Amino acid sequence: MTTIRTGTDLAAVDDVVAAVAAHGERYLSRVFTPRERADVGDDPERLAARFAGKEAVLKLLRPGRDEAVPLTDVAVVLDASGAPLVELSGRAAELAAAIGCGPVAVSLSHERGLAIATVVALSEH
Repeated sequence: MTTIRTGTDLAAVDDVVAAVAAHGERYLSRVFTPRERADVGDDPERLAARFAGKEAVLKLLRPGRDEAVPLTDVAVVLDASGAPLVELSGRAAELAAAIGCGPVAVSLSHERGLAIATVVALSEH
């Protein structure tokens, strides 16, 4: 049976700014892939949108309470035309395969200090 899975998350740009101020490169490298950072030039609004995208994907994948999924296993990057897309690796890719999850579509937006992401995918389980 095919089902539709969704996930949505909201992130405050100020939270990203505060995390970068407090933890700098350590935070950036633990949360974002090099490609994500290159795509957005470490712009806080765009990083917040990608953070929301990562969290939305985790909601879609529904890992167990005891399952750790590194945030860098979910990358929200830009395709050749500049549209966002989701790339999964590591544990996130394993979870997607386990539920028969097809490609994950993502929509991002940011305004007035907030960023939102919505993701959708078809799942065979």
